[in-house]
Order: sequence, then structure tokens, then C-alpha cells
Amino acid sequence: MSATLEERADLVVARLSRRHSPVKTRDLAPAENWPAPETLPPKAAIERARGLLLAEPEPAEDAYPLAALGPLAEVAQAIAEGAQVRPAIAGQSVLSVAALLAARVANVRSLDGAIKPLGLYGITVAMSGDGKDAADRPALAAVHDWQRAQHRAGSNDHWLLASDITAEGLRRSFKEGSAAQGVFSTEAGQILAGHAMSAENRMKTAAVLCGLFDRGHLSVVRAGEGRTERYGVRLSAHLLVQPAALGDTLDDEALAGIGFWPRFLLAWPPPLEPRVHRPWRADTCPTVGAYWRRCRELLETPAPDDCGDLPTVELDAAAATFVAGFFERMEVEARRGGLREVRPWALRATELLCRVAGVLTVWAGAGTIDATTARNGAQVVTASVDAWQAARDGRADPAPAWALTLYTWLVDRGEPSAIRDIPRLGPASLRSAARRNAAIERLEAAGLVAIAAGEIVALGVNHAGK
Repeated sequence: MSATLEERADLVVARLSRRHSPVKTRDLAPAENWPAPETLPPKAAIERARGLLLAEPEPAEDAYPLAALGPLAEVAQAIAEGAQVRPAIAGQSVLSVAALLAARVANVRSLDGAIKPLGLYGITVAMSGDGKDAADRPALAAVHDWQRAQHRAGSNDHWLLASDITAEGLRRSFKEGSAAQGVFSTEAGQILAGHAMSAENRMKTAAVLCGLFDRGHLSVVRAGEGRTERYGVRLSAHLLVQPAALGDTLDDEALAGIGFWPRFLLAWPPPLEPRVHRPWRADTCPTVGAYWRRCRELLETPAPDDCGDLPTVELDAAAATFVAGFFERMEVEARRGGLREVRPWALRATELLCRVAGVLTVWAGAGTIDATTARNGAQVVTASVDAWQAARDGRADPAPAWALTLYTWLVDRGEPSAIRDIPRLGPASLRSAARRNAAIERLEAAGLVAIAAGEIVALGVNHAGK
């Protein structure tokens, strides 16, 4: 598929180049003499390009099933209302923290009889300024406070959280630290577009994260470092990211094919409507205070060296019957029905249902999943599958963000640039010919660049302006 994309992209560039006079590079006219839209100072030109390329989606109802969070619904609602964020952001934040803490004290038996970790992976996509940090901060506050207290007491087993990762770093962290850890980041673009998910490291990182999710087993041999072997470790994650920072990771067919993204609960709420000033402090909210107390209760239960030996949360008879029906519906929809485009997500939905229901059960202090909690888990997972289906239908298209990155780079250069040099000299996110060509196609369609004789220049820029 990638070879076909490269060939198609090269044809696009060739076609675009033929639209202009085949003059030699040295004969190119100065950029200000090329046909262009109204010229603007560089900063204003880039903002115009942002509006043309990154059109915000139409406002829509937030479909996140907040009530389905059961014992976490009240605190998620309090954070959503108090911090003025979308319910999906608040819901994903508290559910991910609850999973991090529940995985320290219990496992869950899935419908197939296998015992699974209670860790969850979540990814939430939201516009800049829509409150990612405002929700994440109170959700994680008790964990951060506990870490600080453990550090002051001299404990060597207190670091639970990281905001950036590499495969090697994760292995080392579990070798030296707690058996249950979390990756929580409100700027997850540094992960998705960073070293861990670069083209050369992406599959390695994904394989490590998939293994931690499924089995919680690390087995590595490195020259000069010996062998790392650890069983029963647990990882939870919540990645909050802006649409423009997604890069091509959500659209990567290989990551979907190996089941990496199907392990993630996705929320992609609509942008916020204009807000009014309304002072709110999480530390004065009784509902948040009760949530923090429950966090501390779970944190004060020491995590064992091997979480595989923890008690197992079971489905009761009514819950098992419900989950079996859910499994059969997902099988039909994934293989023959309306979920064929997100088949890997639908086929994994039953396991995620059991994990979500297990987390809610542990949070409530119960030992068995009942039918109501199973239904709640199904609602949360179904909302995620729906979000993935919307993303797969084009919402996660990375080309507009690549185009804006390329346009910004061209504006900064202020002169025609050789197309062939962009992967070598241009922005890091455009270091492949396929990405470069996709970006060029979007820019040309928007009338923001001109191309001739293998060179490209940004249009509509007055570099004499301020």
C-alpha cells in the first residue's frame, strides 16, 4: 500500500508541476511576482492558511455516556461542570486514573475465561484550549500528592506516572519501580510524534505496549545489560492530544492491524462553545474530595511485585449472560454488519467491556461484576467504537496538519524551495516523500502555493509586513 501511495503522490507532484511554465530554476521570478491571493504579513498568512486547512468540525452533541461511569459518574460530572470541559474529557480522565489504581489491587476474568489486567489505555482528542489539563489535573491530583509524600519518606517504589515514553524507558521503569504504572500526558503529541512513535521505532513501541496490556510480562535480553524478566506488571495510559498533533498515527493501518489502536478507548468530543467566567476550585468540591479519598485508599494498598497473583473480579451469572449477548452482537456487526470498517475494534470490545466493568466494580468496593455494571461497560466501549468509526471515516486525516506545517516552513524560508529537498531539509513530520506530496496536494488545492520546475513557494505572503 505504501508503494502505491508513493507512486500516486509522485504523479500528483508531476501533474502539479506541469500546470506551470517549464522554466528553469534559475529563471524563476521572485516570489512576490507569482500569481497569489491577497498578500498578508507572515503571521497573518499562516493564520489564514490554518483557517483554510484545519476547518473545525461542525458543533455536535457530546455523545459520551457519562452516566455509564457508575460510581465515577458524579465526579466526572463535577469536573466537567466546574472546569467547563466536555464530559468526554472528564470521563476519560477519571476512568483512566481509576484503572491505574484498580490494577494495583485486582484482575478481571473476561468472558473467554482468561484472567486479564484491569489496566486501560485511553486517547482523547480535543482542540487547544478545550480543557485537557483542566480535567486531567484534578483527576490525577491525589496520585501526584501520594507520589510526593512517598518521595519525602524515602520510598524507592513510588513513581507511578510518566508523561513521555520509549520502549526501553518503559522496560527500565518496570525493572526498577512499581509493578503498576501509568502514562498520562496532556501534550501527547510529544509521544505520538516523538522518538517512541517515529517510523523506525513505531512497531517496537507498539509491540511493547500491546504486551504490557495483554499479559503484563517483560522479557528482554540486551548485550551488556543482561536479562530483564518481570511478570505481573500493569500499565494504564491516557493520552490527551490536539487533532493537529496526531500526525499519521491514528491512520496507520499497521498499528490497527496488530491491534494496537483497538486496545485504546477513544473519545473525540466536539469543540467547546464560548464559556463564561465561573470560578471553581476542585479542592472545595465535596464530590472531588470524596474521589480523592477513594484514590488514597487504593494507593495505600501496597502493589505486589507480581500483580498476576491479585484477587480476580468475576462476572456474576446475569452479567455473564449480558456480556455473552454483547459478544455475539459484536461478532455479527464486525464480520457482516455495520462495524466491518472497524472490525479489530469491535472484536476486542468484549474484553474492554470486562475491563471497564471490572474497574468500576473495584472502585465501588465490590468483588463481582453485576449486570448493571456490565451494561455500563458496554455503553462506554460502544461509544469508543463509534468514535473510532468516525475517525476512520476521515476525521483523523493527517494531511491538513502536514500541509500547515509545510506552509509555515515555506513562509519562514521566504523563497522557492526544491521539492526534492523537503524530506531532507524540511520539518521532521515531512521526512517521507508520501507525506510531503500529500501536504503539497492540499496546499495547491487551497491556492496557497505555486510550483514550477520542481520548486515550490508559499503564496499570499508579504515579507515586508509585520
